[in-house]
Amino acid sequence: MENNKKQQAVPPLIDQTKANKDNERYFNLLVDNIPYRVEYEPFFFNEQVRYYVSINVGPKNVFVWDTTVGQFRAINDKAGVLPVGLEQAISEKLETQNLK
Repeated sequence: MENNKKQQAVPPLIDQTKANKDNERYFNLLVDNIPYRVEYEPFFFNEQVRYYVSINVGPKNVFVWDTTVGQFRAINDKAGVLPVGLEQAISEKLETQNLK
């Protein structure tokens, strides 16, 4: 018996309209009158979505969902140098990706 089920297209996990190379995406932010270009790449670790995030073509930070504060937070060594307002704005944008 032949299986006549149609293959359903799987929607992309994140917005494909602003995609650049590979799986990286970007958005622009203005925080405290300072413009930022934020590039991000989702990945899964221990069944949890995380993001590589680069700000103004700088080094990549790893953002992970922090249940204690209810937002994405940078967790690597360089995370302490991010302004709080910028980290919060990035978190808000990442939350809209619905990958938590």
